[in-house]
Amino acid sequence: MKEGNGKAFSNGSKEEEEVSHKGIMTYRSFKFKTFLERASYEKLVKYMYQPKDPSSLGVIRFLFGLLMLVDLPEERGGSDIDLRWGEPRDCHFPLFSFLQPLKFPHMALLYGVMWLGACGIMLGYKFRMSTFLFGLPYWYILLLDKSFWNNHSYLFGIVTMLLMGSSANHYFSVDGIFDETKRNRHVPYWNYFILKFQFFMLYFLAGLKKTDLEWLEGYSMTNLGSHWVFLPFK
Repeated sequence: MKEGNGKAFSNGSKEEEEVSHKGIMTYRSFKFKTFLERASYEKLVKYMYQPKDPSSLGVIRFLFGLLMLVDLPEERGGSDIDLRWGEPRDCHFPLFSFLQPLKFPHMALLYGVMWLGACGIMLGYKFRMSTFLFGLPYWYILLLDKSFWNNHSYLFGIVTMLLMGSSANHYFSVDGIFDETKRNRHVPYWNYFILKFQFFMLYFLAGLKKTDLEWLEGYSMTNLGSHWVFLPFK
């Protein structure tokens, strides 16, 4: 009996040790995972906030503003605003059918506000306000008429929002002339990363789109190929 009790006691001790050991390992594993998650998050934040030279971002801002000045009359209907909004057609995006165009004089005024906003973006003057003055009317006009949509229309609106949250006015800008705290100051890396990621996704998904039959059989190029921009390649 004593021997049996001794064995039972010994087995019980081993089981308790195993349970205790498993508990310790589980606790350590949990702490290790928590440490890794915390460390990786902290490293990510630290990486994203690394100071970077602002010159490239300033050039992007300038070129984007210049591009939008050209885009307004060419793609947004600014050159034929009387035809487009004098007698507007009803072709709405789903879920946005409640949006209605303003009267023609007010639409013309809205284009003027967009032009001033694009000019402010290009010059880096009152940068946050300029991106707002351009971006808000831009999305409004874009969502008013689906018939003028193209695959880069939404991109310009997204880039405007991304620039709005960035420090793109720290280089080659009027804001930098009047505010020394912004003149040639470093910008956090995430200012570049969000733009890189957006354009990567754009061209990656566009590349996938080119693998469908509409592109492979040439149907998608039927009308696009007649555009003047492709004349040098003919």
